[in-house]
Amino acid sequence: MKYLTKKHASLLIFGCWLVYTAAYVGRLDYSASMVKIISELGITNDKGGLVYSCFALTYGIGQLVNGLLCKHYNPKFVITGALGASALVNLLMPLSGDYRIMAALWLINGIVQSMLYSLIIRTLSRNIKSGSISRAIYTMSTTVAIGTALAYGISALCVALGVWQVTFFVAAAFLLSAALIWVYIMTQIEKAKKNGEVEEDDAPAKPAAELGKKSGIGALFVATLIFIGVTAVANGFIKDGVNNWLPKLLRDEFAVTDSLSIILTLLLPVFSILGSIVARKLYLKLRNHLLINGIFYGTAFVLALGVFLIYPMRSVPFTMVLFIGLACMMAAINNVITSMFPLDNRDKMDSGLLAGLLDTLCYVGSSTAGTLLGVMSQNLGWESVLITLFALACTASVICLAFSFATKKK
Repeated sequence: MKYLTKKHASLLIFGCWLVYTAAYVGRLDYSASMVKIISELGITNDKGGLVYSCFALTYGIGQLVNGLLCKHYNPKFVITGALGASALVNLLMPLSGDYRIMAALWLINGIVQSMLYSLIIRTLSRNIKSGSISRAIYTMSTTVAIGTALAYGISALCVALGVWQVTFFVAAAFLLSAALIWVYIMTQIEKAKKNGEVEEDDAPAKPAAELGKKSGIGALFVATLIFIGVTAVANGFIKDGVNNWLPKLLRDEFAVTDSLSIILTLLLPVFSILGSIVARKLYLKLRNHLLINGIFYGTAFVLALGVFLIYPMRSVPFTMVLFIGLACMMAAINNVITSMFPLDNRDKMDSGLLAGLLDTLCYVGSSTAGTLLGVMSQNLGWESVLITLFALACTASVICLAFSFATKKK
């Protein structure tokens, strides 16, 4: 199989990075502004959380569907169309003025954005040599942190200026710009392939479909996939639960202003990129996806438990330090689940399908957290939310470590 040269591989990796970073800005701008939107519209936490849950629900289902179908997609046109549609939805969001209309629009946003990730991973897998896969994994792992930081940074500025609506307009402009750049990059790559600017892989591998016919997927891989999937739900729940609801927690319980609560939450993605770096270094030593996640979830349990124990003190600095550490752990786990595992196993299963399936499960957790944590905070208090976070991290850690040790010899 022929792959892109190093020059064009780097161009493709950059294009995929830009597309998914822009996508994160265009999906998290609501979460970043939610505390202000809830206040201005005069709605309850559960209604505010419903809007994001609509996105997470359709995104999760769409990821599974598009993971199955992405091998038939033309990445140049499908990704461009998805970005354009997401930009239009973002333009309409601040003009709606009603949480039910916002929920419907964000539901549509989930559908169109679900076309992106599995197709991006498949495009990388089919065009980049084995020697560049590690670089692609690390580069894509930064999209979540940088996209989240941009979304919360833009929102904090707009809320401070009293124009939270502009957050969505900026996101729309970012999405459209990324779409135009993506068209240019894919046009250059198409020209390179047409002109024969391709080369053999450093470590040639047969397509996943052919390998699957000869060697089979294997029982151990299937079992690993099941446990990776179970802990993916926990990852989505904790990661997006913290990102979405921390500004509201700081505002309700710590008497922090709307703009400052968003700025403080911005620290989570800024520092969470460290989690991706740690994940990469730990992976190079252990080469065991579930063992790595077990270690990260164990650390997350200690950090989340610490948040619960110091909660009565209402200490913003200590609470933020612990939440930043928790965000780092969730970023590291998400990187292992949605990037490392699919690309490492491209010889066993189509990487686009695998990435779509696992990202679907992450968003099952996200969708649940969006509504459930809003209801819990509204009716049971924020202590119940904190207990749920550390209990879930503890359970996921036990599952990962138990399975990895049980299958160590294999």
